[in-house]
Amino acid sequence: MAQSCSSAMVSSSTESRVQSKLNPFAKDWNPKKERRSEEERSLFFTFSRGYPLGRSQIRRFFSNKYGNCVEKIALRSKGTKETPQFGQVVFKKSTLPLVILNGKDEVKFVIDQRSFWCKKYQDRNTRHGNGGQN
Repeated sequence: MAQSCSSAMVSSSTESRVQSKLNPFAKDWNPKKERRSEEERSLFFTFSRGYPLGRSQIRRFFSNKYGNCVEKIALRSKGTKETPQFGQVVFKKSTLPLVILNGKDEVKFVIDQRSFWCKKYQDRNTRHGNGGQN
């Protein structure tokens, strides 16, 4: 005895429709234009005095670990002609600094047998809480 196919079919009139909670009048969102600030996507780093790392070493380290994730790297020193002592790495995604820090204030990596310390980047004015005033 063959079963009827009609019992397996569902009428479109009995299907419930899902109501969207999205605003149909909201402006379009473009992630390339509307992204987190550099500060929110950055880590501050230092290395041992006299043992700096180059941009390519830092980029390669993060790329090997997290994929193509680095937007830019800035190396800095306290003097004008000194070797770099610290810097800032800006990531393409704001979640990456949180992943890298993993709930800690500071993390240490070893890159090419050199110590590399990272912590959340804070703009100088934000860090001192003076709103840009000395």
